[in-house]
Amino acid sequence: MVKQYESEFMGYFNAIRQSQPAAVFAGPGCADNHYEWTEPFCRDMDTIPSKIAMLTQHNYGGEGGKDTTHEIIKQKTDSLLMKNNLDYISHVADSLVKYASRGHIPFRMSETNSLFHGGMWGVSNAFVSALWALDYMYQLAYDSCAGVNFHGALEGPYTVFSKYHNVYRAHPIAYGILAFQIGSKGKFIKDTVWNNHINLDTYSVIDASHNIYTTIINKETWQNPDSVISLEVDIRNSNYIAAEYLRLRSDSLGDTTRVTLGEKVVDSLGRIPVYTWTSLPVTSHATHFNVPAGSAVVVKFIYRMGNSIQDNSGNNKHFLNLYPNPASDRVTISTEMTGHSVISVYNLQGQILMQRQMQQGKTDIDIREFAKGVYIVRLTGNAGAEAGRFIKE
Repeated sequence: MVKQYESEFMGYFNAIRQSQPAAVFAGPGCADNHYEWTEPFCRDMDTIPSKIAMLTQHNYGGEGGKDTTHEIIKQKTDSLLMKNNLDYISHVADSLVKYASRGHIPFRMSETNSLFHGGMWGVSNAFVSALWALDYMYQLAYDSCAGVNFHGALEGPYTVFSKYHNVYRAHPIAYGILAFQIGSKGKFIKDTVWNNHINLDTYSVIDASHNIYTTIINKETWQNPDSVISLEVDIRNSNYIAAEYLRLRSDSLGDTTRVTLGEKVVDSLGRIPVYTWTSLPVTSHATHFNVPAGSAVVVKFIYRMGNSIQDNSGNNKHFLNLYPNPASDRVTISTEMTGHSVISVYNLQGQILMQRQMQQGKTDIDIREFAKGVYIVRLTGNAGAEAGRFIKE
């Protein structure tokens, strides 16, 4: 069968290349059975780079169907979140990435979703699909997969977006994809989670600005409704001054409508909202919080820009002082830095909220219109740059 497929593939390949010499191919895009199809294809196509530009494969989390009784839904829900399900996917990806690497091409999961045969109502369109997708994408990224294509249309159980009477709705799986988009901006690093005796996965990355994003996915299904975990990221310095988090959650794993990310929902035009981040204290390079069963959290550890009065005033004659801190309506900024200098106030997303000149070593700023949270103040002048933070109550 594989030899026949390869013969047919080369027939199409040669015919298309004869007409369009620059045509680019990907393949073989086989349905799940990588042992019997994709790997032999790789071995036989010993000049892969001249044949295909990307190695591809299809994979699903399980089999769908029309039987949506309570027991079947529970079984499929549990199966999607089982550790051995993800371990199998990781094994497939790792194997095919190695084959692709020999040909110096990327590997991509070119078709996937929760359950094949179009999915299953009550599972593929439910919150469990969001947690599954979030975990699935992280594991494939960790295994150096070049990307994922989620199969679907604008209708049916496992579509990412549906359309009815010209109104679009984001299905739960869309929120898992968005959570991955937020928390995966960087390269993977080591993390440590204590109290990890439950069905839980964690992933940490560090971005170009040295901020660390740690995603925690609590995959407990029907027990342990409030599993408390203690998170410690493997940081060996004091340059992380604060943290914030947002939650991916719903009322239950079977919920199809009340899904939120950062307490927000995607609107009927498909617009992604500004998420609500919640501040977390960082003590001894760690922070503690609850992750209920059947939910996920993305935590961002904020990297300190420059030096802060709280940590380095003894070694820095031009230190920055912020008071009162925390504050509710006004913050005074003072410094011993001389000469022309400019104050910039940032939120934790890196957006500049305010800029003004420093006045004679001390300036007051009005924060009454600021939302509650942590803010970064940066002072830039001819003598250098300093940064500190304040908390708006």
